[in-house]
Amino acid sequence: MEGCDCIEPCWPTDELLIKYQYISDFFIALAYFSIPLELIYFVKKSSFFPYRWVLIQFGAFIVLCGATHLINLWTFTMHTKTVAIVMTVAKVSTAVVSCATALMLVHIIPDLLSVKTRELFLKKKADELDREMGLIRTQEETGRHVRMLTHEIRSTLDRHTILMTTLVELGRTLGLEECALWMPSRSGSSLQLTHTLRHPIPGGSSVQINLPVVNQVFSSNRAIIVPHTSPLARIRPVQGRYVPPEVAAVRVPLLHLSNFQINDWPELSAKSYAIMVLMLPSDSARKWHVHELELVEVVADQVRTTLSPDYFQ
Repeated sequence: MEGCDCIEPCWPTDELLIKYQYISDFFIALAYFSIPLELIYFVKKSSFFPYRWVLIQFGAFIVLCGATHLINLWTFTMHTKTVAIVMTVAKVSTAVVSCATALMLVHIIPDLLSVKTRELFLKKKADELDREMGLIRTQEETGRHVRMLTHEIRSTLDRHTILMTTLVELGRTLGLEECALWMPSRSGSSLQLTHTLRHPIPGGSSVQINLPVVNQVFSSNRAIIVPHTSPLARIRPVQGRYVPPEVAAVRVPLLHLSNFQINDWPELSAKSYAIMVLMLPSDSARKWHVHELELVEVVADQVRTTLSPDYFQ
């Protein structure tokens, strides 16, 4: 068998291939030299960037890469030893800087990830602060309406006007669909629907006073959420399909009942309670907030004060 030295014979120079390599190296060098200029522009326009030295190192790496391609333009033809030395120095420098940059990136990537995490954390905190500021503004606006409501309540001496004014102002302030008042009957064994904001009172609207939901409201001095299916929530007709609204109820102490003349109430010696029921709009996503329930409690206390005998003396 004839031996083979496995060395590919030299092929003649292909001018077209050399031309394409020459043009490619030129544009590669041009691109490499333009990238540091863009990085410099970015650093100057950035008000805060904690890794400027990394950009400088990265820019040096890119410039050296561009320099090797630029010097390579003189190696396609016969060149001197000086060109070879310059090319060698450029490649060695590029190797050193590129390795240093790669090692440095290993150290700063975790920091960059933590910066993103802190950014997301601060964004979340900013959103929470915006919501809290909106809630504070809502509370201030609602508080202003309650002060106006208190003034309206105290500006009249008629007890029925006090109750209707309370319902109207609460409905306007809190954007209620309905607001109603259940008053104790003559016998004291039931509550009767006596005042409503928007809908006429249906005949025979009464609930037994010994119902669990009634006892729950009577036993609490706070406004509480009651089921929309409870008898106390039957304060407006059901029309069509709707998303169940949230309903709140609060007790209203009645220290003196003889002046109401509703259902021939006798004057009760013991303290009795009425129940104020407040209904948010149906087909909405509104929920009762704590500050709204606190305002309802304040209004109920104002009604108790103005209905006391001392207020009319």
